[in-house]
Amino acid sequence: MSQSLLSLTKVVKKRPGGRGYELNVQDLRLTVNSRVALVGDSGSGKSTLLDLAALILKPDKASGFFWRPQSPSAVDLFRAWEKKEIQLLERIRREELGYVTQTGGLLPFLSVKDNILLPTKLKKIPKKKALVSLYRLAEELKIVDLLAKIPSKLSVGQRQRVAIARALAHQPSLILADEPTASLDPPTARQALDLLLTLSHSRALIVSTHNLDLIKDQGFLIYKVECGTQGPDQPVIASLVGPLDFTLAKEGFSSEPKRLGAQSSP
Repeated sequence: MSQSLLSLTKVVKKRPGGRGYELNVQDLRLTVNSRVALVGDSGSGKSTLLDLAALILKPDKASGFFWRPQSPSAVDLFRAWEKKEIQLLERIRREELGYVTQTGGLLPFLSVKDNILLPTKLKKIPKKKALVSLYRLAEELKIVDLLAKIPSKLSVGQRQRVAIARALAHQPSLILADEPTASLDPPTARQALDLLLTLSHSRALIVSTHNLDLIKDQGFLIYKVECGTQGPDQPVIASLVGPLDFTLAKEGFSSEPKRLGAQSSP
């Protein structure tokens, strides 16, 4: 049985403005080898969920929100947020998480090389070891000839490859990718996902995507963020549903969606 890495139980995140919005995550558990795909309409809350998992957004409520819940060094993340233990949250984010955002999130004033090395410096990885990781990833992602360039000189596909390298350079335990192939043509998108899957071997990976065909037969557990409301003036309520089989994820949901099996408790 794989060790639990991150668990969210009855986690709620609210957003003000307009009619209001509330995301409810009843149960999501990531193990060290998880492959999770988040699907749903634009604006449904996939990015919000990723930001919660990335420790960027503070949850409003949680029955359970833990980092490595089965470990003697388990961290109660909700308690850490409540007690404003920012240094603890930053340490986990800095050392354990790698995040590929929709736009790549590269720093425009740094070269490709320095963008990739940045998380290794924050984690205080020895320079020699960091450079070995850098050049290995650059070879795998075919960006060696781009290392001296700045992000503005790169194509969209090249920026995404660099963002993937940066997210992996410090050898994180959990990789989060928010629509990492959205701006890519189909062949490049397939290649980028294949590289992300290959390079994230033995790590947990959670990806949001609109392209279900891209993740088919790739070993992902598929979850959908579903939105609804109780009336015209009521807030939008989003809920995480799954894991679902590919057919149901593709065609929609019944009132009792078919699930693929229970996940282990922390």
